[in-house]
Amino acid sequence: MQEFVAASAAITGVRRGVGRDSPAFGDVRGSAGPGAHPRSGARAAARPEDPSCEFVTRRKHLTCEFVTRGAQDVHTHTQHHTDGGPMDRDSIERTLRRIGLPVAAAIVALGIGGVLVATLGQSPLAAAQTVIQAGFSCSPGYCNVGGSLTLAAPIILTALGAVVALRTGLFSIGQEGQYALGGLAAAVVGYGILLPAGIHPIVCLAAAGAVGAIWGVIPAILKIYLGVNELIITIVLNAIAGLLVDFLVNYPLRAEASTVGYTHVVAETARLPLFDISTKFGVSFLIAIVAVIGVWFFLSRTTAGYEQRMSGEATLFARYSGMSSTGSVLRAGLLGGALAGIGGGVQVLGVNYRVIEGFSDGTGFTGLTAAILGGTTAIGAAIAGVLYAGITVGAVNGLQIVLGVPREIGSTVLALMIVLIAVQAPLLTRLERWIDRRRANRRHDAAAELTVEKGTA
Repeated sequence: MQEFVAASAAITGVRRGVGRDSPAFGDVRGSAGPGAHPRSGARAAARPEDPSCEFVTRRKHLTCEFVTRGAQDVHTHTQHHTDGGPMDRDSIERTLRRIGLPVAAAIVALGIGGVLVATLGQSPLAAAQTVIQAGFSCSPGYCNVGGSLTLAAPIILTALGAVVALRTGLFSIGQEGQYALGGLAAAVVGYGILLPAGIHPIVCLAAAGAVGAIWGVIPAILKIYLGVNELIITIVLNAIAGLLVDFLVNYPLRAEASTVGYTHVVAETARLPLFDISTKFGVSFLIAIVAVIGVWFFLSRTTAGYEQRMSGEATLFARYSGMSSTGSVLRAGLLGGALAGIGGGVQVLGVNYRVIEGFSDGTGFTGLTAAILGGTTAIGAAIAGVLYAGITVGAVNGLQIVLGVPREIGSTVLALMIVLIAVQAPLLTRLERWIDRRRANRRHDAAAELTVEKGTA
């Protein structure tokens, strides 16, 4: 699991947020009195101070000039940060990397999957056609794509929770626990409280989101105020949440006369409306799409979302522009946890109608995978979630039933995508550094030759 999260960090390119020993972004270096950040000796000599930042075209371009006072001399630096401009080269490169790496990984992984299918005596093209038909087709009698979209809804919501956290620099893998507790909260409110049909699902999902947010903000608080590593604490919290849910559905919340551990069935008024009863495709997927639009708008078109992204992607820029790292990390924990909790809620209210022992079935980790495959963007995570669900349904209903090919082939292809993305990111970084060194050496050689020519002339 640790290696998996390290791969996600390499893909997203976000930096760590602040911990206990880090300065708050509102602190002014070099000032005295309240708000001053302590410095001493050699550490102070190497730190930038006296920042002067000026915005040019609101939230699009910022120039920071600051002075670094070394032991013997003074150096002036200028840091530029741009965001979203049509001719912004850095922005274009980031977008291409986020899109290009997953697409290239998907193509290579599908090719390897085709080779595996061929070794079993089946045509790779026939296998691909079968998966597409079983996972994404729709006929008058049965709509396969409905089953894929139903499975995709909780995956997309947990993926959005991971996107918000990772883009902020909060490396949280706690979506699994938030999903499980959110589903349990929705189930309890769904059968324990009687409300009108139009209000009951909203209250259930609100409860799921609230419980998920509380569980999600715990690692954020521990990171900010105690310096606890969020990777470790979220792994522990996932285990605690899974065991807690299993305990509750087996003992205090267990339905009467049940042979296995599960809760009471939620009331009819709490269930999400369905468009297709056979696949249980319904409002749950529409909720996921609304969440995608909301997260995209929040991260791309709001000041708070801009601070979230800059806190993870440009720490120095965020620090000197006065953005609050503490607020960004807390928002990431709350919003990410709420989204994952709602993911558990839609699964209970739209598909299961109760929580069964083992409800924490890996959906949270699947959402984290979709977030990585989608380049940690809201729209990319949604597309990856749908593809993930479609390949899973197609592998079960197509490869295994129709062709007799083990359904694990589909899981293997998805796992290969993650591995390939994890490998591509550091290799691409090393290649870029090698190219930069080559260019620098050529410029140095050209300058040396020009100096020699001027000297001989």
